[in-house]
Amino acid sequence: MTDEFRSVRLPQVLCEQAERWLQGRFETLEALITFVLQEITNNEGSRLDQQEEEMVQQRLRDLGYI
Repeated sequence: MTDEFRSVRLPQVLCEQAERWLQGRFETLEALITFVLQEITNNEGSRLDQQEEEMVQQRLRDLGYI
């Protein structure tokens, strides 16, 4: 990960709710948001891999290999 940062504007109420929820789970709201974004992007990559795998399998079926 890089040491460069960006600022993001979030609703105050949402931040307060997240801070109450994260008590004892994450040190800061930024740590929670970073974790969530990493999980989302990791899961998205997995989904694309599954879609690609299904496409390859379908192509192999169409060619009579499966």
